[in-house]
Amino acid sequence: MTVHDLRDVLREHGDGPSPANLARHEEIAARIRRIRLRRRMLGGGGVVAVAAAVALGVSLLPGLLPGSAETRRGPAAEATATPTGLTGLLPEQFTASDGTKYRRIAITSIKRTGPTKVSVTIPVSGKPLDVAAVCAGPNKGGVRVSTSAHGPASAIFTRCSKRMELQPLPVPGSTSGTKLTVTFDAIDWDCTSRNGKCVQPKTVPGAWSLAVYEWTPPARPVEPPPFKELPDHVGKAQLAERKTGVWPQESSATFKVRGKAGFAAVCTGDLAGRLLFSFEVDGRQQFGSRSCSWEGSAFPSAVSDFANPTDRTTTVKVTWTMLGSGTNRPVRWSFGVYRK
Repeated sequence: MTVHDLRDVLREHGDGPSPANLARHEEIAARIRRIRLRRRMLGGGGVVAVAAAVALGVSLLPGLLPGSAETRRGPAAEATATPTGLTGLLPEQFTASDGTKYRRIAITSIKRTGPTKVSVTIPVSGKPLDVAAVCAGPNKGGVRVSTSAHGPASAIFTRCSKRMELQPLPVPGSTSGTKLTVTFDAIDWDCTSRNGKCVQPKTVPGAWSLAVYEWTPPARPVEPPPFKELPDHVGKAQLAERKTGVWPQESSATFKVRGKAGFAAVCTGDLAGRLLFSFEVDGRQQFGSRSCSWEGSAFPSAVSDFANPTDRTTTVKVTWTMLGSGTNRPVRWSFGVYRK
């Protein structure tokens, strides 16, 4: 690849949309530092520097190009999420893509050795709270977050991810103006029970950097971006009915379903991943809730089946709820019923 080739690739992708990567600036800065170090090690010089960049192109270039698929998967964050560099991926302040401002109010860590449970005490102002995590693997563990010593988990990070992940942190009761203790407990999903005891596999534990953020709701509701509509066909399933809306103004939809049917949903908005939907079939609540898993323009490759009687027409009501606070951060949704 020549310098002209590299420039052509940059021009091709330069107008693409920026990815929703909150640690993007830190990632790019870390990559630039590594390129400069490699240049010095190779002796400098324009031709040598270009050769080094070309040699790194497979793993480096996609992470620098706005809107590239590699950037959305996050290899840049993976490259910088080392045990000594995790804190840099949890900035003191940042602004989400919908303009919501976040401020870090506490930070802690769980190292590869030592205690697997840590706590921080934070002031509660009444503003919504999120917890954030970055992990350097390669373990398959997670972290349980709780605000009560004996209560259920307030949030759970289910995987060791080298990109910053955010989850809402519900505040129990009316605690505004007081302090709250937040506990992070590392979990190894590979733990197996043997003679009533948890036996840990021989894996390298993750190094976690953890934080609590306070965010300020936008002054006015933010218009969620549009999305491509659900496809008319998914495999052999044909779209029978589709309804759209914006949560929280429109938080439910009703469908008439007969025969074997499936469904798919798509959502947009900064909090799209936190919007859950549940079902009532002929007035009876069905077990469990599902997240709006197909965000943005992603299209499903298959539809999920309804657990409804197939010998008669049933009324299915879909209800949308937000996990945590969503003040002035609406989510646009579309729900489709497919005849199979």
